[in-house]
Amino acid sequence: MSLTLFCLGAVVLVPLLASALSVLLGSVARRVLGVITSAAVLGLSTPILVQVTSGQTLELALGGFESPLGITLRADGLSALFLAMTAVVGAVVSCYAAARPASTGKRLVPGTPDRDADKQHHRHTEPPGVWRAGHAGFWPLWLGCWSGLNAVFLSGDLFNTYVGLELVGLTAVALVALGGRDAWPAALRYLFIAVLGSLLFLIGVALIYSVTGTLDIIDSGEIITGLAAEDDADLAAVVLALCLISLGLALKVALVPLHRWLIPAHSSAPSAVSPLLSALVIKAALFVLLRVWLWVAGPLPELAILAWVLAGMGAAAILVGSVMALRQTRLKPLIAYSTVAQVGYWFLLLPLLLDPETSALEGQPGTTLDDGAVLAGALSGTVALALGHGLAKASLFLSAGHLKDLYGTDEIADLRGAGRAHPMLVMSMGLSAVGLIGLPLSLGFSGKWLLATSAVAAGHYWMLVVLVAGTLFSAAYLLKAVAPLLVMSEDDQTELTLPQAQTRPEDPTLTGKAQLAPFVLGLLTVLTGFLGVWLTGVLEVGAPW
Repeated sequence: MSLTLFCLGAVVLVPLLASALSVLLGSVARRVLGVITSAAVLGLSTPILVQVTSGQTLELALGGFESPLGITLRADGLSALFLAMTAVVGAVVSCYAAARPASTGKRLVPGTPDRDADKQHHRHTEPPGVWRAGHAGFWPLWLGCWSGLNAVFLSGDLFNTYVGLELVGLTAVALVALGGRDAWPAALRYLFIAVLGSLLFLIGVALIYSVTGTLDIIDSGEIITGLAAEDDADLAAVVLALCLISLGLALKVALVPLHRWLIPAHSSAPSAVSPLLSALVIKAALFVLLRVWLWVAGPLPELAILAWVLAGMGAAAILVGSVMALRQTRLKPLIAYSTVAQVGYWFLLLPLLLDPETSALEGQPGTTLDDGAVLAGALSGTVALALGHGLAKASLFLSAGHLKDLYGTDEIADLRGAGRAHPMLVMSMGLSAVGLIGLPLSLGFSGKWLLATSAVAAGHYWMLVVLVAGTLFSAAYLLKAVAPLLVMSEDDQTELTLPQAQTRPEDPTLTGKAQLAPFVLGLLTVLTGFLGVWLTGVLEVGAPW
């Protein structure tokens, strides 16, 4: 077995084993293990990305059992890019959580409430004890979630993709619940959504298996592509399967109008959990959606209506999420609604997949478009937007959570002038805003440019209107979030006063070094903007066209 194939299996198993081991360790040892594991996963992901970048698709049959009997791990360009983004964000957030244990949640410990007047109330309404910052369950749950994410990105069959999605969903629900009593209703709602989405996905997978007789992604795609026009029953089953799968994944990714669960879950989660949910967890559902539509379903004309419905929901998400973000007065809900808006961009490419005019200009005299160029550009733009969103949103949530933990509030009005005391945090938010708006030199700009050029080549000019409107809305709500933090004084030149810090002197979590984590992610949001052409080349490896 080569080193690269070893890494292909280890990148899934190492965080899973570390998750089980962390349950047996103490607090400090658990944090050390988390940092070591994050460094290991980052190192294991690097050879996979390098090998795929060279033009080679990787495949490993666990235990030597080939498909369809065994479990196959497969890495192509799409897998490698999502795997790399997850490794970078996961490593940075893990270091942040290790440096600031209080950001990992709240735990109920035995004790007596501080005020005598509250004793009778606590005796009748909740167990005796007090809430303390930091939760021992963070590391087992997060490392298990990381293993599930990598399993989704590398799975070669639909059933093990479902298993990975289940692991990601259940651990994510538990991570939200670490936010304490106030987060439990949001976690319960998230649990219902996660289970319902998984059930719909599993039913869709069963229908595809009934038609193709295999769960392997590539094999099932080849069989569906070869279905004869007279196989009406089989085609109907495939269309129904894609409808169920798309609905289940839309629930998990919080596509409007299925988004109501996301806001309380992401905004009430602990400071180290919110960036993981927004940057990584919902990307698992997006990855599976792209995998199923491109590799399994193929260009079936019968899916055209579904593609337009999902694209319309995406356009609505950009509008609804942006308007709701503009109405928020707190940082974390504003950033959560920003996620709802950004999700909409990821569904705009679906009509291009099935439009027969998409490739009309390819190979024609007077053009430089190669076969598959329009679809490749649309996919590259969508993936660039998703990867840029992962980096930027992790930075934004880390910054907002840091301020909330320090001052006990994320009310924008109360945090006016915070940039004077925390310039690195506010700079991180500014860099992230550049990426989410899609300004030049950012990965967001590369993604919107690739998506826009593909839309023009295919004659889908409506997409330009959506992209421009989304960009203006993004600038508006992100300016609302960041601008007050940069204010130096009130209009009458009186000095601004921040709320009193909530952190106790003995609490070692709020350190200056922890602010490097969101700054690194914000900087990467901008620097990766130069990788647009490279990203397109990587996605060509193992592409279905």
